[in-house]
Amino acid sequence: MSEEFAMTDYNTASFAAVAAAIRDRRTIKEFVDQPVPRDLIAALLDLAVWAPNHKMTEPWRFYVIDGAARTRVSELARTLRYKKLLASGAEEHVATRRAAEFAEQWAQVPAIVFVTQVVDPDPFVEREDYGAVCCAVQNLMLAAHAAGLATFWGTGDLAAARPLADLVGAGENERMVGLIRLGYADPAVKAPVKRTDAGKLTRWVE
Repeated sequence: MSEEFAMTDYNTASFAAVAAAIRDRRTIKEFVDQPVPRDLIAALLDLAVWAPNHKMTEPWRFYVIDGAARTRVSELARTLRYKKLLASGAEEHVATRRAAEFAEQWAQVPAIVFVTQVVDPDPFVEREDYGAVCCAVQNLMLAAHAAGLATFWGTGDLAAARPLADLVGAGENERMVGLIRLGYADPAVKAPVKRTDAGKLTRWVE
């Protein structure tokens, strides 16, 4: 932040707090064994829905996966990874071991939120709505960071699997936007920091 900018009226405490949350947030998937309170998850989702949304379509849907459902997600992760490894040519014992490791990773995630978009038949609205749901996910992650939580936004095979959508009860007109892992970060894990300075990617047009 330049000295000139730091001296303006915009450098308020609230601006500094938001800037810190944006800069300090990291993608982390290693958590300590500590549950995330339900009321905190609910508060994060209440903030998520304040994302910008043209025409107020409110296309986001949230599925908090808890209790026995977390075990079912872990088993689904095992099955999908096992099949993928076999299809890629891995030996069965290797596929079994690595699939079990993947399932264990998911079993240890304290809280999981599956986020979907209700797909509008109008292609223009659908594109705008997807952006809105992505903004909602960013709201969720920034709020989680401010509350002392770590997050991981996943869109891989497990997130995209129809059996997962069926497990949570997502409709056929919903599509996956992300499978969000939530928890208190393992302090031993140091997430990498890498961003290109915006100035290198910006053109000022006058």
